[in-house]
Amino acid sequence: MPEEMRGESSASSDLPVQTSTPAADAEASVDVLPGHSNETREQLAIAFEQSGMHIARMARKAGWQMAEDMWQSILAGLERRLVRHGPVENLDPYLNSCVTKALSKLRTAIEVLVGDEHLDALRQRQYTDPQLDSMLQLNTELVEAARGVIESGVLTKREAHVYVLAQVLGEDNAAVAEWLNPPTTVKAVTQMKYKAVRKVNRAYRQGKFRHLGYEPPHI
Repeated sequence: MPEEMRGESSASSDLPVQTSTPAADAEASVDVLPGHSNETREQLAIAFEQSGMHIARMARKAGWQMAEDMWQSILAGLERRLVRHGPVENLDPYLNSCVTKALSKLRTAIEVLVGDEHLDALRQRQYTDPQLDSMLQLNTELVEAARGVIESGVLTKREAHVYVLAQVLGEDNAAVAEWLNPPTTVKAVTQMKYKAVRKVNRAYRQGKFRHLGYEPPHI
């Protein structure tokens, strides 16, 4: 997804319109499922009330739409946990751990493109981690095309990481600056992205990537 489709201002434009309060949504949710005690109902309501905080944390690195999907999976997992095992001993650390784990999975998914891990090996984890496949949101053709750009040697390693994160996955410059290893500034990302896009587009015009069936996105 090219960056212009999401952009730097997506944090405000992608926010969902709430038609009810989080607490009311939580109450409605727990009322339709058996197995909840008063304490588990209260914990689920608290988790709903904290939705905005946790989504905002994940959105910094995953974008708002992905963050909302990840949070919904976390809430579903919490509800199953409460029904099966009762109240969580320390709810806040538990939710923070779930968010950290979700971001770690997303990082692993991104490494399919910018690292050495193969998509097939990553997909095998679905058997023990069914959430992982929904977080990937990638297909084999995209992965192979991005790898082809990286392996062509047209870009430096750091430029390749910026190009894939910004132009292929659609991350904004601030998120890319945090994902890079080591992290850098938004200004540095802007400069690297500009150079990378020019190099890739020039190489594409020279016919270097056409065998991949991949027309690079433009700024």
